[in-house]
Order: sequence, then structure tokens, then C-alpha cells
Amino acid sequence: MFVLVCEQSLHAQERTSYFYKGLSYGSEATFNPIAVLLNGGFDEVQAYGVSNSPADIPWSNANRNLWNNLRSPFSHIRTYGWEEFIRNEILPVSLDRFHMQYFPNYTLHLLGGGMVSRKMTEWYGYHGYPSPALLSAVTSMSYHYINELIETRDFSKSNIDPIADLYIFDPFGILLFSFDGVAEFFAGELSFNDWSSQPAVSFAPFAVRNVSQSFVMKYPLTESKSMSVFYHFGAFGIAGLSFKTSGDESVSLGAGLTSKSVFTYDINDEMIAQTIHVGGMAGVYFDRNNSLMASLVVADNFNERVRFNVFPGLISFLDFSPGFFVSAGGRSLFTVGMTFQSAPFGLSLHAPN
Repeated sequence: MFVLVCEQSLHAQERTSYFYKGLSYGSEATFNPIAVLLNGGFDEVQAYGVSNSPADIPWSNANRNLWNNLRSPFSHIRTYGWEEFIRNEILPVSLDRFHMQYFPNYTLHLLGGGMVSRKMTEWYGYHGYPSPALLSAVTSMSYHYINELIETRDFSKSNIDPIADLYIFDPFGILLFSFDGVAEFFAGELSFNDWSSQPAVSFAPFAVRNVSQSFVMKYPLTESKSMSVFYHFGAFGIAGLSFKTSGDESVSLGAGLTSKSVFTYDINDEMIAQTIHVGGMAGVYFDRNNSLMASLVVADNFNERVRFNVFPGLISFLDFSPGFFVSAGGRSLFTVGMTFQSAPFGLSLHAPN
């Protein structure tokens, strides 16, 4: 599948830019390959109880566990059961949380991952890199792989989730959004875009902070598009309304659920599966031209309870316009940080509870 994606990418270098506009403000100003790797790869630390420090993650064991599943996918699916695999991972036919592994597969991997790959292609092209679609496919599959490593870090039993993600939904998402018609529909009709956080690093210990991969969709309810249904999602889902406050600025607010923690359970003696415990979440957002400028989120989450982000371009000091963030609660007393338009990630201070 990855070979097919790369072949499609090589034949599609000159494209209309649907998701990346080169804006110097908001979430688009902090969108770059390193930020995508950090937000997408380490997104799991929000729900999995994983340390934010890369040094604490058992990478070797995680890679061994992951490859144990990927090198013989059909044998693991047979152990799990083909009918269960198709019902739980592929077809959206159940609303039982123990049979809804398909939901993040479609929302985060197929749609979200596919859109990010297209936006990453547009980023590479905008900045003059050769073979931008191929570079984007490599970047996208790299962050997906890091994501799966963190998910499977402690598991010695079979787990079919990375099989569905890495062999089906991730490459199909890249392929799907390589077509202009698909990109045009989601960008034009649904205002689909990346609203990921501002990643940063802290020292003593070295760790990644403020990471979160998230997406936004808006569907207008009026002809003037002054009011829209709003859906913000990632390791959470928030639904609400978005209101135009000017020609290019909007305020959105909503409430929903977040992944509070992950529950792992045994299918049989050889196989495990995962589902989630959920908590409440609410947020208010300010964006300009669908580039997120500021957000305030309150969540029943083990990692943090409150997160406030202000992106570059909202507050300026002469010609200097940094972004900043602060979060508190959960497993931290507080985390603060600053980001910059010209840097791939920001700097942070962290005080644990």
C-alpha cells in the first residue's frame, strides 16, 4: 500500500493548496514537519499514562512488540477472528465501546491523517522542497509509526490495532487526500483543517510538552456562513457552534468527551484489545481564516485539567509575536511555554504534582 501511495505522490507534485496557505499567524504559523512528528507521534501521552520524556519510553521493547504484530498480520487477525476484526476495526456497525475501534480509525487515521498528509505536501511545496508529496508520505507514516510504538510499548501479546492503522487506514488516508476532488470537498464544504497544539520541549528532564494532534470541521447553517456547526476532535470530540465575528475571524464553543484513560483487556490467552474511559470536556476557540489563534479547554483528563493556548500573531511586541501556553491540573502543577513562528517547536517549563 505504501508503494501505491508513493507512486501516486510522485505523479502529483503540482497541486492547488487547499489546507496550507502560508499564513504567518495562528496554528498555521506553527505547522511544520517537526511539529507534526511531535503532535502526531506523542499524542498518545494524553491518555495512555505515558511519560512525556522520550527517555522513559521503552523504544526497543515497543519496536519489538509492534513488529511482532506487523510482520505476520494475517496470523494475528486469524487469532483475533476475521469477523471480529472486520466488525470492530473496519465496519462502523456497533456503538458499543468494546466494538468501536473503527471510530478513531476513520476520524483520526483516515480523515485526520489523510488531511495532514495533504497539508504537509502543500507545506513542502510552498517552501520549495523537491518531491513534496513523497516527503509528506514519509513524514506522515513516521509520525503514525511513533504513535503506534507508544501505544504498544508494554504489550507482549498480539494486538490487531496497529495492523488496521498502519496497513489500511493510514496509507489509504494519504492516498485519499492526494486527489484534488477529495481535498477540495473537505476544505471547501467542511472547512476541515489542522488545529493541533504548539509543541514544546522542557529540560531537566528533557520532555515534550503541550502536544496534541487535533482537527476542526465547520458546516455552515446560514447562507452568509455567519453561524456553523462546529466539531473539534482528536483524542476527544467537542461539538458546538461557530460564529463569525468579522469577515475572517470566528469564535467557536462546544462541549463533548475526551479520552480520560485507556483500558486494556484480554481477548484470549494470546490477544489483547483496547478501549477508553471517557471524561467531560469543553472549550472556546478563536480563529482567523481557520487558523487557530487562541483556545481555552477544560477537561476531566488525567494529564491536565485546563489548557490555554495563544498562538503567534495574536499578541505582538514591536515586530515580535510569540505564542504561549499554560496548563494545570492532572499530573502537573503547571506547565508554561513559549513558541515562535520561525522555530519548529517551543520552549517550556514544567512543575509536576
